[in-house]
Amino acid sequence: MIGKGKSKYVSSKELSQRSKEDGDRISNLPDHLICQIIYLLSTEEAVRTSVLSTRWRHVWLWLPGFELSSRKFSDTNAFVSFGDRFLDSSRVTCIRKLKLTLGDNANTVKDGSYFTSWIDAAIKLKIQHLDIDWVAYDFFTHRRLRLHSCETLVYLRLSNLFLDDEVHSRSLKRLSIERRILKVLDGVPGIVIDAPLLGCLSIHDHESKTFIVKSNLESNAKLYISLNNGLVGSDVIKSVPSRSSFRDFLTGISMVGDMTISQSTSQLICLYSKLEPLPQFEYMSRLCVSLHATNSIWLKTFLRSCPNLRSLILEQIGYVNYPEPQSEEDNPKCFLLSLEFVDIYFSSQGRYIDMKLVSYILENSAILKKLTLSWDHHSTKGEIIKELLKIPRRSTKCEVVILGFKRQVPLSLWRKAHQGEGPDATYL
Repeated sequence: MIGKGKSKYVSSKELSQRSKEDGDRISNLPDHLICQIIYLLSTEEAVRTSVLSTRWRHVWLWLPGFELSSRKFSDTNAFVSFGDRFLDSSRVTCIRKLKLTLGDNANTVKDGSYFTSWIDAAIKLKIQHLDIDWVAYDFFTHRRLRLHSCETLVYLRLSNLFLDDEVHSRSLKRLSIERRILKVLDGVPGIVIDAPLLGCLSIHDHESKTFIVKSNLESNAKLYISLNNGLVGSDVIKSVPSRSSFRDFLTGISMVGDMTISQSTSQLICLYSKLEPLPQFEYMSRLCVSLHATNSIWLKTFLRSCPNLRSLILEQIGYVNYPEPQSEEDNPKCFLLSLEFVDIYFSSQGRYIDMKLVSYILENSAILKKLTLSWDHHSTKGEIIKELLKIPRRSTKCEVVILGFKRQVPLSLWRKAHQGEGPDATYL
């Protein structure tokens, strides 16, 4: 018998009573503990707790973090009023995290000064994580963000904003710049970054023509770069000031230990390297790069600038015809003394270029431990194996893994590298 004949079921009345008792227990907790509990909820759910009792009416205003989106409000004036209540510079508690998403409806507010006052209040309240996304693409020029020196800011993400000042912080450790983030430098759109503690920098910018990193990134820093229309093109070739600016940018990032660059960025560096020598990336141990098949020769030049590179993750894209035989001058020998792991995904159909690159790595890597290959065109695994067996390996301990035909890209510059080899892998 269970409980000596007592029913094992609990009545609805008892459940209701227990629920009230549990609620009372939470209400009896100190304010700071209640805030931590509510902080686990979404913004909407946190605000709804204000109707539970008079004790809970204003608790949500003390939360250490908030996500606020204008898209959640049909009335933009209500949106501004709501933000004003939470981002009140006179509040006692600090704000650790703030994420602002400003949609098209945010532009209909007649007085746009609310945006500046919110950011100023957040800085005054010792903000640590700040994330701002101005979704209204065509309106971003009408709202400028002035970033003052903030002693507590450690994470900053900006999307679609104008900067009236440089990104300056003695505490900032992670910075993400997306889409169009501009500051006009002597009439030229660009970005200035002064953050000596920066450990992770992500740039995805399509407009800026100038980048200045005042405090060189350290060897433990991670860098993600995707530059497009603003820098790629004839300006780099013809304009001496543009080359000088880009040289300064490369020098500022030359001490990073982990770098990820997009195809457009690799094209830019390729164009630059034909005009001026690249700086030495002596501390770089990991490189993830996407490049066009026609720029494979450039990769060899870049690898010579990375004497301590251990891991290379490469996505080769584009279609090329069989090229003319290259001279020794175009294909310089470069003994890769530190490279241990190479992962290559070919999303091109020019197999000749593919094998030239593979041959270069196998013949020049002295301590290579593993080379992994996959592709998305219809070359058969048998054809690839035949060509691989003809290539001498400088490293006697190198293992070649062939994953074969893959319709989905296993490598992405903005995600983790493909790790799973699967049952179809072939080892040579």
